[in-house]
Amino acid sequence: MTAREIIDLVDETKPNAFSDAVKLRWLNALEGRVAAEIMLMPQPQIRELELKLTDTPLVEPPYDEIYTHWLKARIDEANGEYDRYADTAGLFNAAWSEFVCWFAQTYDPAQGYLKDRRTRYGTL
Repeated sequence: MTAREIIDLVDETKPNAFSDAVKLRWLNALEGRVAAEIMLMPQPQIRELELKLTDTPLVEPPYDEIYTHWLKARIDEANGEYDRYADTAGLFNAAWSEFVCWFAQTYDPAQGYLKDRRTRYGTL
């Protein structure tokens, strides 16, 4: 799913007044977290990751739902809807945890290798 498709899905399921530029900025913040915290990419490589609307994010199915949950949570927070934010942030945190557990079981981020094949994964 591209960044454009993620934004369109969120707009369809959670109508909002935020521009694509704002939502793309929020997606890039999450993309930076994935790169830094999970994939342990070096800072210069993270700076090159800025998503454009036609780009596919680092996290692929079935774990790519982190992006839609993240955007919905950011929308609720920015709108001051804190009860809704708590719910959407909970959905994001659950999806994030599932992704982190899978990634840690599959890859050796410090070495950049698949654990079972010892194959370099690069940027997935």
